[in-house]
Amino acid sequence: MDALKAMWETVPPATPDDLAGARRRLIDGMHTRRRVVTVPRALVAVAATAAVALTPQVIGTGTSAYAVTKDPDGTLTVTLKELRDPDGLEAELAGAGVKADVTFLAPGMRCEVPRFVGADESYGGPPVDGADELRERVGKLRSFKAIRGSSGKFQIFPEYIRPGETLVLEFSDERSAQVLWRMGSWLAKAGSPVKPCTPVPHTG
Repeated sequence: MDALKAMWETVPPATPDDLAGARRRLIDGMHTRRRVVTVPRALVAVAATAAVALTPQVIGTGTSAYAVTKDPDGTLTVTLKELRDPDGLEAELAGAGVKADVTFLAPGMRCEVPRFVGADESYGGPPVDGADELRERVGKLRSFKAIRGSSGKFQIFPEYIRPGETLVLEFSDERSAQVLWRMGSWLAKAGSPVKPCTPVPHTG
């Protein structure tokens, strides 16, 4: 928009002769069925094109359970309203360029481990010793950088996912108006198959 404003400021004010000439050209164009595009209309067209380029792109058809949009910078935003149709969500993420394994679980359940080889220590690594170590891991491990979320919505950052890796997502239903679901997310190492989930009680 700043570029458009600067462009507009370079257009000199029209003189009476300019206006009269423009009126004649407009009338001539109407008689010959030629379309007349004025400078303001051209600027509006440029502005409209820029606005379209910045609009998030809806991926797939979406359902009442979830929706996936792709921002111009490549970030994916997933709005998750219901824990159903994990295969459909996987397909929409694949269409956006992210290979994912999605599991929806009943309240208080998780998937039995191990299911895959983690791309970093976020999965299968040593236990975290205190808040300081947790913050350090979050700051350096790609699995934590690849996805960020809150109840109802999360974002995926594909730049942190390397070729061949799988984004593994596990959601358990919390049946709460404040917390819709609990999410576990990791990156499976390239070449590591992700085993089907065997639900077990969540003890942590």
